[in-house]
Amino acid sequence: MELLEGGRGGICRDGDTVTRPAGPWTPTVHRFLRHLRDRGFTGAPIPIAITEPGQEVVSFVEGRVSEDLSDPLVGSEDMLRSAGELLRDFHAASRGFLEADRQVQTFMLDPREPCEIVCHGDFAPYNVAGDGGRAVGLIDFDTIHPAPALWDLAYAVYRWAPLFSPGHQGGVFDEDTQLRRARIFCDAYGATSEQRRQLPDMIAERLGALVAFMRGRAEAGDEAFVEDVEAGEAALYLADIAYIERIGGRLRQMLR
Repeated sequence: MELLEGGRGGICRDGDTVTRPAGPWTPTVHRFLRHLRDRGFTGAPIPIAITEPGQEVVSFVEGRVSEDLSDPLVGSEDMLRSAGELLRDFHAASRGFLEADRQVQTFMLDPREPCEIVCHGDFAPYNVAGDGGRAVGLIDFDTIHPAPALWDLAYAVYRWAPLFSPGHQGGVFDEDTQLRRARIFCDAYGATSEQRRQLPDMIAERLGALVAFMRGRAEAGDEAFVEDVEAGEAALYLADIAYIERIGGRLRQMLR
């Protein structure tokens, strides 16, 4: 067994399989992963089993995962474009699940109206596997939930540009480069003119929802989120919201 980095619990690889903590939402996640496979999307894990006590087994997704955008491969424009294409293909495959799945659907995160598709919820570099400088796979589907496609696109652009405020660790690009990378991602995704117009406001709204979720979990006694809030992560997102509101006009202009 190889203990893998990341996540909020013990995630172990054993050959071609990964064992990770399961939650009440895991049966829905496994049905969704099967739906993706049936729709021809091969960049996600194959669900294998839900075991006791509270563990799931899925196939290992080949590729290297990293959130370090200063890495020449992870932060390259080829990786950026292919990530936008991967999100586009994932969204196309996601369509139809909400209508076709007849079992009780349980999600970690609350649905967001209008419920167009099942969003990944955390389409960030640390959840995208790369190979040869291109995005080839997507992992960690715990945060899937029904929402507009723009909800997913907004968080993805925030993480991949990344639209971090000055001083945010991981913000390796200057403002002009951030805006250009946001345009590259949206072009690769095939964002509509309406999505581009709404994107800055939606990014701020998405981050606000993340802060509310973190604080809610911390107030409920979830130690992991208590630690995150005390470490200043919520405050960091609030600073990023203010930054995105400040550059929103430039971002809209760039995305046209």
